[in-house]
Amino acid sequence: MPRTTRLAAGAGALGLVLSAGLLPLPCPMLFLTGLDCPFCGGSRMLGALLHADFARAADLNLFALVVIMPLAVAFLIGSARQELGQVAHPLPAGRRGLIAGRVLVGAVITWGVVRNLPFPGFEFLRA
Repeated sequence: MPRTTRLAAGAGALGLVLSAGLLPLPCPMLFLTGLDCPFCGGSRMLGALLHADFARAADLNLFALVVIMPLAVAFLIGSARQELGQVAHPLPAGRRGLIAGRVLVGAVITWGVVRNLPFPGFEFLRA
């Protein structure tokens, strides 16, 4: 499983670098509009996860914690299964894959809108 191992090691190294603040990546959307993008707080969320602070991680970016992280793990598992010859592709293919992709894009857009709503009660969703 050399490809999956490289992918997991690269993702882990990138996560460590981003969460440690060694490679500060300012959010262009936040800089240009003042609004949080759907992934704002994601690198700080990774740092909180590395310190096993799940409450802080959820506070920084709940969507990334609940949706993006499990998807990343599922992709790594799918990649390993592909290398072992158990599946043809690491992601769902055909109609299921198309629907899953559209649902994910819709969820990202919805999260980006909801976390920036200017009403009382929504400010806790911002990074």
